[in-house]
Amino acid sequence: MAFDYGSIDLGLKNPFKKEGLVTALRGGIQAGLGMYLLVAAASEVKEQQLVGWVLVLFGVFLLGAGLRSAGAGAYAMLRYFVGRNHPTSLARNFSKSEASTSQEEAAHVAYSAQLLEEMLVGRKNSTFKEPRGFLARLIHSIFPKLLFMPYPIRNLAQRLFGTWVKTLVALLAYGFVAFVSFAGFAGAAGELMFPLYSALLLGYLLWIWRSAGRPIDRKAEMQIETSSVAGLVKVIAMSLLVPVLLALAVTWLMQQTGVDPAEMHAVIDRLPQLHIAWYMLGIFALAGLASVFLVTMLRARLQAANPVAEVSELRENWQESIHPDEIFINLDNLVMANRRYKEVPNRVYRELDPQLEEQVDEKGGFRGEMMQEIQPRVKPMSLGALFEKARLGSLLVGNLLFVVAVIATFFLAYNVADALQFFRLMWGQLDAETFLSLMAPSLASSGEPYMIRDLVMSCVHLLLLGVMFKAFARILTNAAHVFFAEIQFESLLIYFKCEGTFTESKISTGTGIYDSTRSENTLVRSSITPWVIVSRIVSTTFAATGLKNLEHPRHILEMHRDENELLSIKTDVISFLKDRESIASITSHRDLANASQLHQLNEQTRASTGAAALTQDVEAASYARKEASLLEGDS
Repeated sequence: MAFDYGSIDLGLKNPFKKEGLVTALRGGIQAGLGMYLLVAAASEVKEQQLVGWVLVLFGVFLLGAGLRSAGAGAYAMLRYFVGRNHPTSLARNFSKSEASTSQEEAAHVAYSAQLLEEMLVGRKNSTFKEPRGFLARLIHSIFPKLLFMPYPIRNLAQRLFGTWVKTLVALLAYGFVAFVSFAGFAGAAGELMFPLYSALLLGYLLWIWRSAGRPIDRKAEMQIETSSVAGLVKVIAMSLLVPVLLALAVTWLMQQTGVDPAEMHAVIDRLPQLHIAWYMLGIFALAGLASVFLVTMLRARLQAANPVAEVSELRENWQESIHPDEIFINLDNLVMANRRYKEVPNRVYRELDPQLEEQVDEKGGFRGEMMQEIQPRVKPMSLGALFEKARLGSLLVGNLLFVVAVIATFFLAYNVADALQFFRLMWGQLDAETFLSLMAPSLASSGEPYMIRDLVMSCVHLLLLGVMFKAFARILTNAAHVFFAEIQFESLLIYFKCEGTFTESKISTGTGIYDSTRSENTLVRSSITPWVIVSRIVSTTFAATGLKNLEHPRHILEMHRDENELLSIKTDVISFLKDRESIASITSHRDLANASQLHQLNEQTRASTGAAALTQDVEAASYARKEASLLEGDS
């Protein structure tokens, strides 16, 4: 998503400074060795052009990879640009202030508004998905809390466990191969082909451990990888069938060519030894070291898991004299807006769209709902000193193994150059003295076949060492990167749903005989049934470096009650309802003065009217008295 600058810091810091520093140092060493090869090639190319070009190729490769690593490390240490719209929303954000970035982050959201509603109402967490495959279920049975880990950590653990299982199955299959070969089931050629099976086992182990160190991609952050036993069954089946089929093919070939088994044994004995046992020991030692680091970090992370799925809920009925629209307006513009974190607009996952259904006789119903999340704030992760040491150790040891692999590649460049130069001299058909003078005395005393063998095998050993050390270096550095990248957030997720009915009636004030001002109002009486669900959630995401540093899915790990916040929301709404005015009044000073003048005029009018009536009454009484006195005189 686009970077939106804001002067108020959200508290998100760069988590990759240590990792970037170590990676930059490793890249510098690698680039230095590459430069050394290029300088050496410049001096060698004049006398031995082939050697010079080989050194140039290896030097360019090491220099390019070193500069790339150093650049990536330096890039990771630069300023971490975090905008006002970070991190990624849980679902599609319909806030008007984020209309420009909502489209960009829509591809990275982990939930929908409907799914969030189901989680809140149903008190469930849809983040925790069931493992798929036998091996995945097995490791989740051994470590039950692994179910509550973020997807990258679960996938990382499944890969390591699956690789160990494949390794043990490969050794079991190797035992089957040895049984089939030496027990005679594969014929006379079975024992002859056994060294080839040992070499295939070594290649298979290097391949599976190299595959275990591949980085966690975006797809693995959205879902759980499948880990089944289908591949293991194939390995066992092939270990029983391949030796028999291959031995039959070799036996048929020996019969067709007339080669005696004794001659084949002699040829095999002269072949160089690959020292597979030492490589196997090295693989198991490095695999055990990587597993110790990863299990230590994973154990600390598992202990911090708290898979709570609880919410605070309010369901009541209010009888208030208020229009239904004002309830939603107050909730959106006042109650929710007052709960913003550092003035960042709330994430709107369901827009407030109140619906009024007018019925007959000035009666009707209404309903409306909304869902918002307060801007997430960073939640520090305290996993203990042992976790910090294991994470740093995994990073340092992984980069150290990278350096060892680079050194093996450095010496491989010279060995490949010597081997190519040797073959070139052979093709030139030089005499024995010149040929032996170009080689080391220790090699010359062994004879020409052994010199060829030693040169080739030195290249093979350096290549295997480089592949082996690099494979476990990737496992350690990628594991450290995953635990460096995790950032947790804490936020408030609020779901509000309101339904009810309303009736309209007329109310008039100021209708007395002597009143000059009058107020007529339409009073709306509403029966309100709110349903408010509040949950304080803990979510996690895995950061990266570059332009899309926090554009990763954010998943909910914990859902906690928050009774205080629910009570605060209720108090704000109730105070608004109780403070409402149902009768219109005059608030302007001029209107009050005008009304006062009208009141005074009314009083004066009533006063003059009263005086005239009193005079008439006095005159009438006087006339009555006179009439009474006349009647008395006549009598």
